[in-house]
Amino acid sequence: MFWRARARVPAYRAFLEERGALRPRRFADVPIMSKDNYIKRHSIEALCQGGRIPPYGVVIDESSGSTGTPTSWVRGAVERASTRKLIQFLARGTLGAETFVLVNAFALGPWATGMNVSMAMADACVVKSVGPDITKVVHTLELLGPRYRYVVCGYPPFLKVLVDSAKLDWERYDVTAIVGGEGMSEPLRDHLLRAFRVVISSFGASDLEINLALETDWSRAVRRILIDRPELLEKLIGRSDVVPMVFQYDPLQVLVENGPDDHLLFTLCRLQNVSPRIRYDLHDRGRALSQTEVAAALPSAPSLPPAPRLPVLLHWGREEHAVAFYGCKITPDHVQAAILAVPELASSIAEYALRVWEDERADKRLEVIVELKPGAPRPGPGAEKDLFDRLAAGNQDFGESRRMVPPHLAPRLTIEDAGASRLSGQDIRIKKTYVLR
Repeated sequence: MFWRARARVPAYRAFLEERGALRPRRFADVPIMSKDNYIKRHSIEALCQGGRIPPYGVVIDESSGSTGTPTSWVRGAVERASTRKLIQFLARGTLGAETFVLVNAFALGPWATGMNVSMAMADACVVKSVGPDITKVVHTLELLGPRYRYVVCGYPPFLKVLVDSAKLDWERYDVTAIVGGEGMSEPLRDHLLRAFRVVISSFGASDLEINLALETDWSRAVRRILIDRPELLEKLIGRSDVVPMVFQYDPLQVLVENGPDDHLLFTLCRLQNVSPRIRYDLHDRGRALSQTEVAAALPSAPSLPPAPRLPVLLHWGREEHAVAFYGCKITPDHVQAAILAVPELASSIAEYALRVWEDERADKRLEVIVELKPGAPRPGPGAEKDLFDRLAAGNQDFGESRRMVPPHLAPRLTIEDAGASRLSGQDIRIKKTYVLR
């Protein structure tokens, strides 16, 4: 991958020349690339093999960056075919050989997951792409009836709302849930299992691939053990203050390295990728371990399912920089831009922070907390709507996610008094806290 990209990708050769790394002695000396130091600094053509977008067979996906400016990802015909084959293989291995109806409830349009899932599975099962629409999901199940086996794909909080609000006798249906876009707590999984036979989480990224790692029966059981026994997590990764998702992945498809500060580095191992990723820092936190390492750290547990001999990815996300809400990522920069775009807030707010949590009903909630400047007037009741309208305008993924949220679970703005808020008393000599847990 390295030698081919160096020879064929103009942006990558320039990237290496700038760092004096055209001839590294070992792979660990290859410089780490990221969206900021590589993707954003070069044209979309220069990022492609041959310095151009292929004239046919190409799909361009979008993801929203921290400034709200969409980032485009070019995927060619060969890599899309490989992705399709891999997803179908994983589906067969996970769900069995019997056919099923795939109800795709991911957001459709230019975003990577929704359309790619539909395209990948169209010739392997029956597909109905409805997007995150509760009425359409229910209508599909009622239309075809309980004689079929179903797989519903979507963001975890959307499926939670589906389970809570759909007037459907779930016991009559055989439905598996495949979730992605963000992590999921075990209480939420338990809640979803009231309706679904199995709930499986998938890990991917628009920057890389939509399906890089997947939960297995073994990895789900391991996660519950690690939650119950945090000292085992301490033994594995040197910390117990996180609750990682536990995935397994195919090392022939992706090389995952443990980079500085728990950053995961990804190399896509497919020579035909139009726009290669080599030691790519997604800014996700986690740890890649061998299955043997993880198994050796666990207590004797004869009840564990059989373990696929595949490496393990412990993933706990971008905890300091962003929050996940209904499949979108929201950063402090998004919130700051939205506050500044609302004059009533811009003139009166001193501090701000994000908070995402699950309430007592396991519903995902989003709160923007702001602290008033001393003596500033309290914003009126319309400030909340103005803020989230601006946030949606600057972050298209949040704009889509916002449409999925029922009114009683809508994001909320909490205004707290100067000097008496959860944000008061921060040391100005160090970085401020923008995400509350």
